[in-house]
Amino acid sequence: MTPYYSQDGITIYHGDCREVLPTIGEVDLVVTSPPYNTMPTSHAPSGLHGDRKSGVNQWIKKASEGYFDSMPEDEYQNWLCGILSTCIAMCRGLVWVNHKIRYRDGEAIHPARMFPWPIYSEVIWDRGGSMALNCKRYAPSTEHLLAFGRPHVWNDGLNTLMSVWRLSADNDPNGHPCSFPMAIATRPIASSSNVNDVILDPFCGSGTTMVAAKHEGRRGIGIEREERYCEIAAKRLAQGVLFGLETA
Repeated sequence: MTPYYSQDGITIYHGDCREVLPTIGEVDLVVTSPPYNTMPTSHAPSGLHGDRKSGVNQWIKKASEGYFDSMPEDEYQNWLCGILSTCIAMCRGLVWVNHKIRYRDGEAIHPARMFPWPIYSEVIWDRGGSMALNCKRYAPSTEHLLAFGRPHVWNDGLNTLMSVWRLSADNDPNGHPCSFPMAIATRPIASSSNVNDVILDPFCGSGTTMVAAKHEGRRGIGIEREERYCEIAAKRLAQGVLFGLETA
């Protein structure tokens, strides 16, 4: 398969990761944030002040335009676990997955229950705020970063980062409705891989993991099925745009 972008050790493929993954061989680390499958079907206000004209409502409108994120639950879980199982099999180190608790029929679906593999490490991402203030429960303000497998290397010097990270949401500087802070990628990369290792993100989005890999002196392989996000990622890498970059 011809890469969409390939420069300075970073390669991005435009396509379905289920088709691309079998062609790329072993990698050293996976850091990814899959689609959450939580896209609302209406723009009803969340309870957040002013969201009828801006904020939450506008985010939903933008995210809903061409962003497929509403599979039936069983289909979604089978689809995602199949892809991550392939990643675990081809990775000699940890597979880090950013996901969050989702709600179906009033019940929480925790990623720790959704994914069948033993958890090596868990980080809580404290977003410091929430857009769901009318959900008849304490407003969700956290996400999870789960590691599966075993590390092939670990940097004990970064253990002082602890396991709760208070990081502001990315606020969409890159044109993607669900992008995450750079530190969500840089910290696992710095902690559990070596310089020149190959970092994989099968859900590349706007390229945050690839930008982080490049900054940390690693190589990277990103896969993204939406061409518009491939273009954003390629531009960020070519221009050296490091939004919100931090390791510690």
